[in-house]
Amino acid sequence: MTNIVGVGRLTDRIGRKPVFVFGAVGQIVLDVPCFLLLRGSGWIGPLIACLLLGLVLACFAAPSASTLPALFPTRIRYAALSIGFNLSVSVFGGTTPLVTSALVSATGSPMIPAYYLIVSGVIGLIAVGFLRESATQPLEGSPPQVDSTEEAKELYSEASALAVRT
Repeated sequence: MTNIVGVGRLTDRIGRKPVFVFGAVGQIVLDVPCFLLLRGSGWIGPLIACLLLGLVLACFAAPSASTLPALFPTRIRYAALSIGFNLSVSVFGGTTPLVTSALVSATGSPMIPAYYLIVSGVIGLIAVGFLRESATQPLEGSPPQVDSTEEAKELYSEASALAVRT
């Protein structure tokens, strides 16, 4: 089982938000130590750094596939998801190497990528505060999948009771 599959399974059990929070906090706390380990001599330090950074990455990658579609109602889901995701990946992911390289050149500090990641972790932590939990919840605008009218009524009653409690 890979990192992402295991973390994805965990998000189904405990929710998406706690995993995103763990990833964001991990990114904020671990980036500088990991970058220092990457710069060290030998192979143990860089290996540990890569494993820790990989775990942090898995905390973002694993829940994203199920969280992003849940942000939009069915009627606009594909368009909103594809435009929003691809635009943000292009603007931020595509420019990150250029920006961090320019900042390293301008400052002379090889730790700039770590600081850049810390800022993105803080932004991610703030964003998670506004995120609606989607684990175990039906997608907005998706009709329930039932075999009978009675089952639909029962499902509706359960969902209504759950909505009142939250």
